[in-house]
Amino acid sequence: MANNHDDYNELLKNFEAKSSEPVSRSGNTTNTPSQTPKRPVNSARRPVSDKSRTANSRPSTPRYSAPPVNTQEKNSTYKGGVYFSNPPRDIDKEAERQKRAATGRGAAIRRNISADNKKVNKKKSTATSTQGNKFQRFFGSERFKHAMVLLAIIVVVSTVLCFYGIRCINDVVALNVEDKSVEVTVQAGMTDKDVLKILKKNDLINNRIFCQLFLSVFEQDGEYISGVYTLSPSMGVEKMIATMKTDFKNSETVSLTFPEGYTIDQIAEKLEANEVCTASSFISTLQNVDFSGEYDFIEAIPDKEKRFRVLEGYIYPDTYEFYVGENASSVVRRFLNNFDNRWTEEYQKKADAMGLTVDEVIIMASVLQKEAANSEQMSTIASVLYNRLDRPDAFPLLQCDSTEDYLLETIKPTLTSSAEDTQKYIEYRDNYDTYSEECVGLPVGAIANPGDAAISAALNPDDTSYLYFRHDSEGEVYYASSFAEHQQNGRKVANADS
Repeated sequence: MANNHDDYNELLKNFEAKSSEPVSRSGNTTNTPSQTPKRPVNSARRPVSDKSRTANSRPSTPRYSAPPVNTQEKNSTYKGGVYFSNPPRDIDKEAERQKRAATGRGAAIRRNISADNKKVNKKKSTATSTQGNKFQRFFGSERFKHAMVLLAIIVVVSTVLCFYGIRCINDVVALNVEDKSVEVTVQAGMTDKDVLKILKKNDLINNRIFCQLFLSVFEQDGEYISGVYTLSPSMGVEKMIATMKTDFKNSETVSLTFPEGYTIDQIAEKLEANEVCTASSFISTLQNVDFSGEYDFIEAIPDKEKRFRVLEGYIYPDTYEFYVGENASSVVRRFLNNFDNRWTEEYQKKADAMGLTVDEVIIMASVLQKEAANSEQMSTIASVLYNRLDRPDAFPLLQCDSTEDYLLETIKPTLTSSAEDTQKYIEYRDNYDTYSEECVGLPVGAIANPGDAAISAALNPDDTSYLYFRHDSEGEVYYASSFAEHQQNGRKVANADS
């Protein structure tokens, strides 16, 4: 409060009037006015006022304090301050103090909570540490290592067994397998074990032993039919076995006519074009399947390994009815059965009388089929060829254009320029081309598939002295008994063609 405030003057007067009365202290001691202690004056202490207090330096307030009395100047106005037992408080300062007290209590509470949390966290940390130590000890133990090794073994074995089982099952159900075609050759008299070895070798099955067990439970009746079969892993082992034990028969059929003089390659192309069987499977069947046990005339064929097409000449030209999609081995048997029926007892007796084998007759007939312009010329041309064969010292070579054409038009297109195929070409030339000095007499094999007229002409040649013949562009034939006459016929042909 300000020193010049009027209330202080009034308070001072009242205080002086009662100064003679005893003042009650907290200690129940009374003092006379003369005994009332004067307030000591501390020159270093600042006067107490509301303005000079701070939040951190509030003076200690006595219950009662009286200002010093100057008896000589009683009537003068007192300018000092008065302290009461309960002096007025600064509201702002009190609020500040309470706030600090509250802040202090909050800090204490927070400290307590923090301490509690630390204890809890310490317990958790201790528990976690204990648990972590247990895990560390477990994971680092030999028992855990052994368990991991055992688990790894179980996983590996399970994976292998699953993979193995899937592959075995795929051999039967053929799920998600490669759809490829493979030609497989089966011979008569083969067992399941023999056939499964072939299937395994051609990657048509994965596990031969499993398939053997499967077939022992689900056995397919019948014997294997020799032939070349086009198989695929997508068929499954059961269907593949069934295919090789039964002739395939479809409701759809096709009738095909093969002219006399067609080669095996031309016949194969026509079969494939009409969806009877593929050309490759037909030729593979002829080359790789041994039909000699079924047909005597095949068993008697010599030099099979030197021939371009082993059964060229025996695929009898005729009209046939085939099933669409028929097995190649079944198709081949249709041709061979027809030849077997066409080779009559009369043919055989005539061949025996001439001192010829069936194969020699067929080779001669194939050359006649290609050399003659028509069937009427065949018997006379046959006489020319036989006359030359009868004089090997003078005519070691037949020198027929048809044999050279077979080499260039049929054999050569199937070969490449590799060293191996080049060597094959030389060998085929010496075995088939009757202009080659190495090809003495008849070629090693037939150059076409002859019909009845050519076979009959080969068995019934005319009786002539001709040693040469040639044709003009119209098919007219010119015969000669000497080389000079043959040259003269050449001039005639040149004039006719000009």
